[in-house]
Amino acid sequence: MTSFILARTARRTWCRCSRTLGALGTLWLGLGAATSHAAAFQVEARTEAQAYQIRAWRGTTPEDPVLLPRRRIVQYLGLNAFELVTGQDMGFESNLRVWADFGLPRGEAALVDGLKSEDAELLHAYVRYAKGGFEGRLGRQLYADVTDILAFDGLRMRYVSRLGLGAEAFGGLWVKGASVLGSSVYQLDGTREGDATLDALEPLFGAKLLLEDLGGFHAAAGYRKAMVEGKTDLERATLEMRYVHGLGVSAVAGVDYDLLQRKPAQVRVQARWDKTRFAVSAEAMRLSPVLSADSIWYYFAWAPRDEARLRVDFLPVGALRYYVQGIGSVYHEDLNPALGLASQVDGEGAPESRSVGGAVGAALRKGDFRSALDVTYRTGFGGDQLWADLTGGYSFGRDGLTLDGRLSFARIFDSFNPRLGGNFYGAQVWASRPLSRAARLSLVLEQNINSFTDSDTKGFLLFDLKASL
Repeated sequence: MTSFILARTARRTWCRCSRTLGALGTLWLGLGAATSHAAAFQVEARTEAQAYQIRAWRGTTPEDPVLLPRRRIVQYLGLNAFELVTGQDMGFESNLRVWADFGLPRGEAALVDGLKSEDAELLHAYVRYAKGGFEGRLGRQLYADVTDILAFDGLRMRYVSRLGLGAEAFGGLWVKGASVLGSSVYQLDGTREGDATLDALEPLFGAKLLLEDLGGFHAAAGYRKAMVEGKTDLERATLEMRYVHGLGVSAVAGVDYDLLQRKPAQVRVQARWDKTRFAVSAEAMRLSPVLSADSIWYYFAWAPRDEARLRVDFLPVGALRYYVQGIGSVYHEDLNPALGLASQVDGEGAPESRSVGGAVGAALRKGDFRSALDVTYRTGFGGDQLWADLTGGYSFGRDGLTLDGRLSFARIFDSFNPRLGGNFYGAQVWASRPLSRAARLSLVLEQNINSFTDSDTKGFLLFDLKASL
């Protein structure tokens, strides 16, 4: 019966994307037939069986939580091709995800905006060509910088001269949940699934000036803009700098400036000093949510978080490594002054806006055994929080069997959020063994116990296949 359900679900999902995949398959076969003497191909597949729960928010109380079962089958399929033209750096990379949730009937999913019981998502699929200092990509691709990470369907071109000077330009359509074989993972936050703006096409374009490895110095200045129905949805200017030159001093800095609100959105500055037996780093950050201009939160509750960190790593001779870190944060409360909530935030007895704390940790690697311990304490904003995480693993020689475990503990007390107070316990075991040089089977079991969900059990079965042709 299970095989019949899986086959029926796969047919339903596959029919929705068969034309697109058929076109990609025809292109791949044609390229492979024409250049099979030179091209190399790699196929990667992963099948995941997932069983876990999520907490229900309706018809429940903090004393009697209700957990909803999730039973999912997820299939990943990656196809990569290299040197499609003899002697040329031209290739193709893709990754497709198909999934079905057997704990969520289609009728129930239709009652909730953006919820689906099955779907197919093309995470990326692009043709790549490079020659000399030029590189071009055409298709669905991921793009990341100091601003954010996003996915778009379009063209990206990049050129860097031998002197290290270069430029980059990209443009296309932002990938959303409503896109063809699209995923909502990388769309702008702040608007709910099913919102009309998420169904509209969103052209995106940007450019950068580049400086690559000039005596260890790297820099980039960029601009990005996205529009929905002729109106600006996001407009940012960025500046990134990095200096790395072996042991000694290194530095990273980046600024993301919001041109709509005319204020910095993301800022990061880090300086690090590395020696043979220790390293010291200092970091300052301003972090803000990257929201759509159509989001109500963008105008009424846009508030950044400033954070500073100072860390020292000790690297003695032997198998042990240690670190100690201090952390301080300020959670800004830049609410619209016209809201009644603004006076309550600034009023007497309001939550503390600052948080201070620290962390210590150690790591051990000796032969086939590995382990790490991290302990963090913070107080102020968010209440008193103690976090501890212990991991360990062992590799069993020739068989290729690996066994990893993790124990987690958190104690939280926040007078402004009593529902999240108490002790939280978690345990996870991951066992993995190769079945052949191209196949691997893994099992993950997880158990969480706390007053918020009582007991939460999760299980994942993974089968990985990788073949090169």
